[in-house]
Amino acid sequence: MKHQSGIVAAGHTATAEAGAAILRQGGNAVDAAIAAACTSFSTEPVLTSSGGGGFMLVADSDNRNILFDGFARMPSGLALIPELNTEMKAIPIDFGNTVQTFHIGQASVGTPSLLAMLFAAHKQFGRLPLREALAPGIDAARNGVRLNHLQASFIKLLSPILTDTDTATDLYAPDRQGYTSGELLNEGETFSNPDLANTLEMLSIEGINEMYHGDLAKAIVTACIPRGLLSMDDMRAEQVHIRSPLQMPCMGGTLLTNPAPSSGGLLIAFAAALFDRLLEIDEAKQLPWPVLLAECLRSASNKRHSGLDSRIYQANIADEELTVGQLEKAVEVIRLRLSGLTDIPCAESGNRHGSTTHISIMDQNGMAVSLTTSNGEGSGIVVPGTGIHLNNMLGEEDINPLGFHALDPGTTLSSMMAPSILLADGRPSMVLGSGGSNRLRGAILQTLVRHKLLGQDIETAVHAPRLHNEGNELEIEPDFISEHERIQFMKLGWELKDWQQQSVYFGGVHAISMDKKGNIQAGADPRRGGAVAWA
Repeated sequence: MKHQSGIVAAGHTATAEAGAAILRQGGNAVDAAIAAACTSFSTEPVLTSSGGGGFMLVADSDNRNILFDGFARMPSGLALIPELNTEMKAIPIDFGNTVQTFHIGQASVGTPSLLAMLFAAHKQFGRLPLREALAPGIDAARNGVRLNHLQASFIKLLSPILTDTDTATDLYAPDRQGYTSGELLNEGETFSNPDLANTLEMLSIEGINEMYHGDLAKAIVTACIPRGLLSMDDMRAEQVHIRSPLQMPCMGGTLLTNPAPSSGGLLIAFAAALFDRLLEIDEAKQLPWPVLLAECLRSASNKRHSGLDSRIYQANIADEELTVGQLEKAVEVIRLRLSGLTDIPCAESGNRHGSTTHISIMDQNGMAVSLTTSNGEGSGIVVPGTGIHLNNMLGEEDINPLGFHALDPGTTLSSMMAPSILLADGRPSMVLGSGGSNRLRGAILQTLVRHKLLGQDIETAVHAPRLHNEGNELEIEPDFISEHERIQFMKLGWELKDWQQQSVYFGGVHAISMDKKGNIQAGADPRRGGAVAWA
């Protein structure tokens, strides 16, 4: 189908529609991304927040390919006050099949850089006035959005975090007629955040400096006293890093994705290049593609835990890890495994559930935006009078591989988030990304393989069942593998765990694809309430 003014794929109908409405008004993909992201603060309030962080990858037909890094950075509190009590509160969350402990509180808050990133992207690429791009988000926060079943279930799941403080309780469990005090919002009720609406409206007038230099910055820092590490120096520091995206030949094109110091894009690029290489080898070509893909994910998992985490903060880590020699070494290990000559144990990846969401956009001029944002699970701290729920990135084990509070002040935390764009002939041909912590890299790779190599339409590729490796265990959604493939997996030493239904656990890919004739298609992940909106 040919696109008119563009298309948006996102994690909620209202999120996607907010971006599409801006495209209809003449905005470009960056304007639409700002509208969609700010709307998602209200439509997906447990997955993202104005107090969180994220990454925006922008590519267009003029070969302007830029990654805006607005992820959390290590604050300077311990450097300023070495004896600071940085104890965090441990919160066990029961996911049904596992109990996971999260860490929240003042000492879990990293720099809230997401809004700075959105404003920086608008300054460089925006077409409409910023106030117009922010308007859908302001409207959603002020007037509220009816909670669907999925978002209400997320609120219920994380209730110990969302009711840990009075200000958080007021937001997620407000007093209302017919309900007991402190009862969480339910499906069908309206989630609203008028304080956030006022904050966004104020920033549209005063400018983003108010959040990082003015009274709003002081309010954010005050909310983290006395145990928090965040200082005014951290707020005044540069919040956004402009990076060149990691580029990798992949599936007939060039994959642009999140570079170091984040690890997700690096691991996706490595696994994708490895998969491409295996398809050139005769003995590998005889095997079912799910078997090869699982082996590539295994290899990436091992690479992640073979010293990569401790070295990811080196500036040139991506160049080092994606050399031909590294790939060929991994290919040889897989060839030996496939021939039964060796059994390489797979490192434990860490079974972490993440609160993240993704937005993919393409406008009528071929500009593409891939935007992934997160608030962790939230710190439980909503800054009084602002509607800003601060992140708990410093309390996330998965993105603090060296230990809590171990990084130098100002260091960007290493994220799994991997907004990605596939170029064909130098132009965006596919835009995709996912939520899902360490599962998101497999979700993105499987969508790429299904669409670009197997020729499935993008909606089928997004909706199709997935697999995920945790150590030597392979978790598999129903109707994915055949009995023949099951036997192949078991011969290679995989322990198979069959899921009874598709799950939010396996990520939430929202993707757009455009062919050389300009025909466009999109798919949004039903696992995470995905929706597509045409402009």
